[in-house]
Amino acid sequence: MDIAALESSPNADPLVNTILEHDLARHIVELDAYGFTVIPPEKLGTPPGFGQDLREAILDVYKRRHGVAFDDFRSTSELPVPNEMAWQLIDESDAITEAVLNPVCLAMARWHCGQSAVLGGTSSIIKPPAEDNWLPLHNDTHGVPPPQAAYPHLVNTSWVLTDYDSREDGPTVFVPGSHRWGRLPTPHEAMFWHDGAPVQPVPMQAKAGSLAIWGGNMWHGAYNRLTEGLRVTMVLVWLRPYMKMINMWNEGAVSPERLERYPELNKILGYEHPYPFREQVSNPEQIGPMIEVGQDQFG
Repeated sequence: MDIAALESSPNADPLVNTILEHDLARHIVELDAYGFTVIPPEKLGTPPGFGQDLREAILDVYKRRHGVAFDDFRSTSELPVPNEMAWQLIDESDAITEAVLNPVCLAMARWHCGQSAVLGGTSSIIKPPAEDNWLPLHNDTHGVPPPQAAYPHLVNTSWVLTDYDSREDGPTVFVPGSHRWGRLPTPHEAMFWHDGAPVQPVPMQAKAGSLAIWGGNMWHGAYNRLTEGLRVTMVLVWLRPYMKMINMWNEGAVSPERLERYPELNKILGYEHPYPFREQVSNPEQIGPMIEVGQDQFG
């Protein structure tokens, strides 16, 4: 029985169809059972070389914003300055915009946060080898006290742009099943690399060009990087529309030309939402009608 073909659930049906079209059922099961999943490049429908183009775009933004230069990311062992100006990336390149609007990425965001999900923030993580650049365990549902809701308020879709083959690569780590616990890690649980740590996470394994997904309640952190060269990731944070955004996509944050070329941006940046963002663009008459925020999980 093809339930989606009945067209009885207008918010869920297109998500189910995309999941089946791209062979993502295993990843939905992993998200439910473990709290995270990694979708390989061959399931993302991206053109050849897309991951490389996206990585170069992220590195170019870093170089331009910080006024620095370096040669091959594979042999660079330190950043000239910390990657502090890493936000508001959408308008920087077509590769970045297309990564945001990738159909699989959008489906995973909307599976967690509904068709009305907004892009709360874009950022890059560029990580050199270092003995002390561990990231303690945490979850991303900031400011929400326990018990945290069983459903996610937000989801992280991260483009992995360098290989995660081993722990020496400094990969993200996860605590499988922790998305069900409804709380943050305590301080002694967070420092997972200490001898006798009570929680032992598992490292992500992924090839460059993959997409990693986890909900806001998932406990995660990262190993320190020991491998020569830079670890490069683009992070996209998606929110249910009642959550506070990281980036306010005010007028000028995204060029009118880009909004015209990629009209789906109007929806995911909140310009079509019944909240204040519409008032912060100069051409509300040119964007779509105000969307209705549904009352079901996928609305």
